[in-house]
Amino acid sequence: MHYQTEPPAAYIKCAPKAARRTLYGIAMTETAGTGDPLQLVDTSTLKVYRPSNPGKALAIIHALEKRRHNVAIGALGLKSSNFQGWKISDMDALNGCFAANFAAGLLKQNEGWAWGQGYRGTTANNLAVAAYTTGRLSLGNGGGAYVSTVDYFASSYERSKS
Repeated sequence: MHYQTEPPAAYIKCAPKAARRTLYGIAMTETAGTGDPLQLVDTSTLKVYRPSNPGKALAIIHALEKRRHNVAIGALGLKSSNFQGWKISDMDALNGCFAANFAAGLLKQNEGWAWGQGYRGTTANNLAVAAYTTGRLSLGNGGGAYVSTVDYFASSYERSKS
């Protein structure tokens, strides 16, 4: 039996409608255009893994964590080092539907953070996306480039649904 991963447009539907376009862009950015919900990135070495099923993904995650490596898990690149504070698991991050909905919540928190700093509209949205990857409300240190790449992929979201 062959394990079939779902395409990004399928798991992005789990997120609030207002966030779907941006989340699609994030998923495609994080996975270099594949949208693979099982992708893993060892953030210590930047080695990318694309296991063929969730069981293999979990084995890789556990082996990397045993070596104290942080892992960006799934299409939305949820970082294993944050899981304890977020109260989520490796399996949650591998579940594309859960990850999309969870990432939407992170973006909403980041946007609230931006609003609290006085930013509004597109600027607040862009800073929220930048903070998703850098952890800072800044378009510096790669934040601006990340926002541009997310926007590029997000522009193809409508076509991906057909």
